Amino acid sequence: MTALTPDQLNSEFLRHFMPETLYWLPEEQVAEVSAPAVEEAAIPVVSEKAEPKAIPTGPTAPVPTTPPAAIPKLLKVEKAELPKSFEVIGENRKGLVVLVTLPDPEFRALPQSDFLIKILAAIGFGPADVAFVNNVSGATTKFEALCDTLQTNYILSFASRLDTDLPHDKFTLYNPVVVGRVPVVFSQSLAVLDGDQEQKKLLWGALQRVFKK
Repeated sequence: MTALTPDQLNSEFLRHFMPETLYWLPEEQVAEVSAPAVEEAAIPVVSEKAEPKAIPTGPTAPVPTTPPAAIPKLLKVEKAELPKSFEVIGENRKGLVVLVTLPDPEFRALPQSDFLIKILAAIGFGPADVAFVNNVSGATTKFEALCDTLQTNYILSFASRLDTDLPHDKFTLYNPVVVGRVPVVFSQSLAVLDGDQEQKKLLWGALQRVFKK
């Protein structure tokens, strides 16, 4: 091999770029270096003109269908009526509620009771001014239910129970208690009063405190 001469190559440049000794090869000795042949991978070629496979024809099997589920019929539910807690008779012209607990025949006869008519007359009321209310089977009448059902300006209870959610003084015999704006007087039953003068006096004193003229 023959060393390169300065005319053929700039040695100063090569000294900084390549410190090793370089040699010149005659052109005829330079063999072409060809890139190694790359074997093409066997790639299957799909013809663009390939026709799709024919789909066999024949009788088509019916597609099973599920019938829609039957909608259950709603049972008609009858609305149960709540049992009445009290029964009412009378015209109630002045909003006086007379509350009792009596068998039905006796209750129906109250507007004609001579003893009760005398009590009512003493405070300025007649049978037509009153709502006669009977607690059914000894139930407790709710004050709020009375007011929602009837004109209620006064309540006179003859041995019949009354309850309320409103604040009030304790219910005691012959001691008028105001519930909301409604005076309430509790008394012994009419049957007890009719034969007891002392009980009559106590009731009369309570009624005077409510129905002052």
